Amino acid sequence: MSRSIPAKYPTPPSPLRYLEKKELAALAEDGAICARALINEETLERMREATEVVIRGDGVLGDGGINLADQGFHGDIFVWKLNDAFRDLALFSSLPALAHQVLGTERVNFFYEQFFIKRAGSPVKTPWHQDIPFWPVAGSQIVSFWITLDPVTRESSGLEFVRGSHRWDERFKAVTPNYDPYMMDSELPPAPDFATQRDEVDLLGWDMEPGDVLIFDPVVCHGSAGNASNTQDRRALAFRYSGDDVVFAPRHATMPLLWEHGLEPGDRLGGSLFPQVWPQVIESEIARRWEGPEPPSPKAVGEFLKHLQDSGFGPKGDKRSIFN
Repeated sequence: MSRSIPAKYPTPPSPLRYLEKKELAALAEDGAICARALINEETLERMREATEVVIRGDGVLGDGGINLADQGFHGDIFVWKLNDAFRDLALFSSLPALAHQVLGTERVNFFYEQFFIKRAGSPVKTPWHQDIPFWPVAGSQIVSFWITLDPVTRESSGLEFVRGSHRWDERFKAVTPNYDPYMMDSELPPAPDFATQRDEVDLLGWDMEPGDVLIFDPVVCHGSAGNASNTQDRRALAFRYSGDDVVFAPRHATMPLLWEHGLEPGDRLGGSLFPQVWPQVIESEIARRWEGPEPPSPKAVGEFLKHLQDSGFGPKGDKRSIFN
């Protein structure tokens, strides 16, 4: 089955390769795999350049958000709304076809993307966590593609996963690299430090080359140490796609949505914030973004800031957040 794209938009390339049956089986069994050589060098170089542009100030969260620039860590979310390289990789690359192969659903939507940059020597850890508690959604059909732009080892902060933890019933608190109090303001327990439990759990991790991709489940526990390499940056992108069963489920202490989306609780993801990418792209969902950068909506930003203040965060509250 092929994708249908309106003629005015780029024609997506075929994947360099599709996933093998044994890779899909390992993903279902373990919750995470490393798929070798999925992204070509031309795309990687475009994304390296785009990421550095965003870090210099052309991003969504700017110097705020999860950034710890003085410690060599940079991150941002929904960059595709502003940067064309991120947009094209999200919508017009081979990733939607791979997402469809993994999810096996009738439709696939682009959920969102983010990047995580740890400069050489950055001490910033990625705390052990599951992804699903971060998100204002419900459902199981979400897949993440973690794309490395640099060679990665455990020393340079390669991700590790607890094998099989995607089958656990327990959910853990959302924890950002800078331990933002708003994101942690839930009744869920913190995840254990699995790096200290190597004799008790089975940890998966891989040395990676640029173009290799980690593919993983939204519930699998994962984390990484700081970048102990003195010479090698670790630049990584995470692109996420959703299937038929994923619906909007807003709740406290989840990722802010800084664009108007028109979704009501229980609605399937869709529209201009979560556009469909398989089996066809819906022009009305991407037309505005194709015209040019789409900054956050003042109305959506204002509603989120009001929620922060009503929850005790902000100038008049006792607690602070990265988003104030």
